[in-house]
Amino acid sequence: MFPYTCDALLYHLPFATGALIAANVVAFIAFYKPEFSNDSVWVLGYGIGLHPIQWLLSPFMHGGIEHLLGNMMFLWTFGLVTEGKLGWWRFLAVYLGIAVGQSAIEQAIFPLIAPDVPYTLGASAAIFGLVAMACIWAPINQLSIFMLLMFRPFTFEVSVVAFAAFYVGLDLLFCFLLGQGAIGSATHLTGAAMGALLGVALLKFGVVECEDNDLLSVFSGVYGMEKTKQREAAETAAKVVERTSDQTLEMRRRFDAYLKIGQPQEALATLQRARHRSIRLETDRSDLLALIAGLQKEKLWAESAPVMAELLERFPAGSEAVRIKLAQVCLIELAKPGKALELIEALEGAPLTPQLAAARDKLQAVAKRKLGEGELEVDDAAW
Repeated sequence: MFPYTCDALLYHLPFATGALIAANVVAFIAFYKPEFSNDSVWVLGYGIGLHPIQWLLSPFMHGGIEHLLGNMMFLWTFGLVTEGKLGWWRFLAVYLGIAVGQSAIEQAIFPLIAPDVPYTLGASAAIFGLVAMACIWAPINQLSIFMLLMFRPFTFEVSVVAFAAFYVGLDLLFCFLLGQGAIGSATHLTGAAMGALLGVALLKFGVVECEDNDLLSVFSGVYGMEKTKQREAAETAAKVVERTSDQTLEMRRRFDAYLKIGQPQEALATLQRARHRSIRLETDRSDLLALIAGLQKEKLWAESAPVMAELLERFPAGSEAVRIKLAQVCLIELAKPGKALELIEALEGAPLTPQLAAARDKLQAVAKRKLGEGELEVDDAAW
């Protein structure tokens, strides 16, 4: 099973994840050998003492092309989730910390457990650390999985926690059944344990934002929007009216991040939440245009209507194209021909390009025809 994406909410693009994948591929092409000696810098040698250079470099070497491709697929998906929460430099520090720390523990202890093993290599332990962190931070989010069964490809979705439990369970089973023969599974579990501890610590210290969908919230039985609503209700009951500059900056950062990574619906929700909480989140014309464009790209026409109305109210000059688009949305998506006609008639005498003028005339004709046919319109003063 190969995971290739996840629907967890992300705040950062996966720059470091891509760089790590590139580094693994380059190291494999440049330095791979069918057999290594256990004192090579590219493997983690057993029974030769402690060698920090091996701790750092052995996670970047793999035992074959299948080993490399499988690990890089997992690194992409779980790097996407963890870097998306941490940002590139924190993610890189965490990844290398797990890789080096697990290698150090392994080289110090595992030769006593498996004296016949010459060496190990690969990024699997560090990646299992990322799997564990993703399980802590986004357990109920869905992974998209590619799978070959009987030589037939197909895809399906499964929660992060179910996927992680399956693979950790397999490794535990292998360790139980095979003993010393399951050294690879033991390294996976060591990396997963380190990742789980780091994941909980970073969550507790508020380094990551998990939208109340983290494993601790899930275990508590209250998570997601329900927990958010409870928090908002508590804030309202306590009449919390003071909003610090830090809150404003954080809301602004989230709004900009959502727009940047192509999640306009979350950007709109952030803006609405800020206004509901009386947090002064300033938006200019370019912010509103970007939000409208993002919502309409996702075909969220009804959601874009109030944003267009706000733009027309605040920045009427030079907004003829937005006015025509709003009229089109009213006419086609909201069943408000009267409102559409009102918007179009406000353009009387406005300088329009031939294309906009043609669109105005067409919408005006359709709106009049619908009104003439007696189409009912609920005028509830809402979008």
